[in-house]
Amino acid sequence: MRTMLIMQVRSSSTRLPGKALLPVAGFPSSVLAAMRATNRGHEIRVATSTDSSDDQLAEIFVESGFKVVRGPLHDVLARFVMATADLPPDCVVIRLTADNVIPDGHLVEELEKHFHRSGVAYVYHAYPQSHLPYGLGAEAFSVATLREAHAAAASAYDREHVTLWVARHCRLAIHVPKEAESLDLSHLRCTIDDLEDYERVCSLFDGVDQPVQCRWGDLARKLAGMPGEPRFRVAYKVAGGRVHSEFTLGTAQLGMDYGIANRSGKPVRPTAIAMVRKAIAHGVTSIDTACAYGDAEQVLGQALSGAWRSRVAVITKLDILGGFASNIAISDVRASVDESVKRSCEALATNQLSTVLLHTWRHYRQWNGAVWHKLMELRDSGTIRNLGASVYAPNEALEALRDPAIQHLQIPMNVLDRRWKSAGVDRACAERPDVVVHARSALLQGLLAAPAELWPVVPLSEASNYLGCLREFAKGFGRDGVVDLCIAYVRSQPWITSIVVGCETMGQLEDNLRWFHAPHLTEGQCLELESSLPIVPDALLNPSKWNLVHEPSAR
Repeated sequence: MRTMLIMQVRSSSTRLPGKALLPVAGFPSSVLAAMRATNRGHEIRVATSTDSSDDQLAEIFVESGFKVVRGPLHDVLARFVMATADLPPDCVVIRLTADNVIPDGHLVEELEKHFHRSGVAYVYHAYPQSHLPYGLGAEAFSVATLREAHAAAASAYDREHVTLWVARHCRLAIHVPKEAESLDLSHLRCTIDDLEDYERVCSLFDGVDQPVQCRWGDLARKLAGMPGEPRFRVAYKVAGGRVHSEFTLGTAQLGMDYGIANRSGKPVRPTAIAMVRKAIAHGVTSIDTACAYGDAEQVLGQALSGAWRSRVAVITKLDILGGFASNIAISDVRASVDESVKRSCEALATNQLSTVLLHTWRHYRQWNGAVWHKLMELRDSGTIRNLGASVYAPNEALEALRDPAIQHLQIPMNVLDRRWKSAGVDRACAERPDVVVHARSALLQGLLAAPAELWPVVPLSEASNYLGCLREFAKGFGRDGVVDLCIAYVRSQPWITSIVVGCETMGQLEDNLRWFHAPHLTEGQCLELESSLPIVPDALLNPSKWNLVHEPSAR
């Protein structure tokens, strides 16, 4: 059975224009990618566009001895069909992209064999499940499957990304290369998407004697040892076909002085940007922010320049609208929603918001539902992709989960809080697998990491009692202190997708990354915690009811 490699390539990259022709190891980067993919003798065809911007690129490939097929600029699926028009239906297609120069003939060969053994229609290297660095991968399917997708895929997004329709409608399998079975390299990145990526790949090939023949595994291991590269990625869960890091970076501390245990105040802008990027580099896939968090959205707007934006989803919240009277004109409410969304777009330097949450659940029904109706209009127009709600009480969560338009739910949840399970929120979430559930306040706004003298005065509660119990459990379970225990407990809840945790210093961020790389608690340990910890009064679980003896200073 014949196998054909098809590599897509274009010159009109927006983040790094002309990257396909930038030199790597003495070759244009895209030509090196094609040479490495065929270093075991496979056939390859280069699929580029008929746009004039790709004329020089096509000429260079022809001069290098490669067959070039040109088709629509944005309909890449049509390009693949054109490139395989003369091939029989049972021919195997290996899809490659020219901005990924590390895949080689050995990787292609192993994927090809896995495809033949699998009996499925589509085999691919999934990130991060295949344990490969981002950018090191390929996909395998038959010409027949490709033609089926071409006939059925209607959306511009499906046609630009070639295999999305196949992934949704066909039997598939994930391939984990043998070298990656015992060595997870998914914390690394080796694609070329922006200037920083390009410089990394150039450094990777620096000093490599045989850049075409060097095996992908040797390059990946070299990348793992390069200075400045992350050494691990935080744990993740797969929900709705998407990878969600268990750690969501909270940004309240990056935009204002926030938290009962905050002693350093918000970091200066360069430090805040570096913290955001360090979190993303370690596998954080979502960042939580809000209009109300000082200048946190502006920090993110700067931090997510270049390819950083494509690596993370930002969840923001609607302006609190606290000053509005109950009898305000509906038109003014709608205008305020528009203004809040517009400000977030401008601050985040984007035309589309990934997810917008109601910051206060009562706005769901207040003013005859004008806020929610306007948000749905903005979602339908493409200004917002997903809608959700930040809630404070179990009854609010249960009401939110009854609305199919809610795709994201954020709740305050910590190891002392029994309200959510008692009310059945965990079961309701399990019945809505399409909803992403984020838990905030896993440390009770920092209280569980603070000394007893900083705790609020709450009748029928004793800070030293709670903290003593938590310390004993942390020691008994072999955890790295109370904070690790508290985070691990919430992480270990199967109905919680991710936990929002903020930090005001680089050291705190590094601690958080380490804790989110640690193992979960066992089911038995979670049950032991729940049955053994003292009952906590609601007044301690609700920060709005706290009576602080010592007013915390953020400085």
